[in-house]
Amino acid sequence: MKKRLTFQCGKCKRNFSFQQEITEEQELLFACPYCGAELVLKLEPFKKRKKTTVRGEGNDAESFEWEYIFPDVIQSELRNP
Repeated sequence: MKKRLTFQCGKCKRNFSFQQEITEEQELLFACPYCGAELVLKLEPFKKRKKTTVRGEGNDAESFEWEYIFPDVIQSELRNP
């Protein structure tokens, strides 16, 4: 799934956005377009369980799926070499 996300650089504190493919990877690695700092974003804190209840003939099974809930501006961190 592709989403346009807004990030804040962990070094120069400027906001920028770009469209990013969200996959099962646990981290995103990218560079700040303003200062060029290498940034990392850990996706695990934004991963939430989405509970869907399926009802039917004698079937009250629950389906557990995952989704990502992001704030309006995502704080990124400097990548440690």
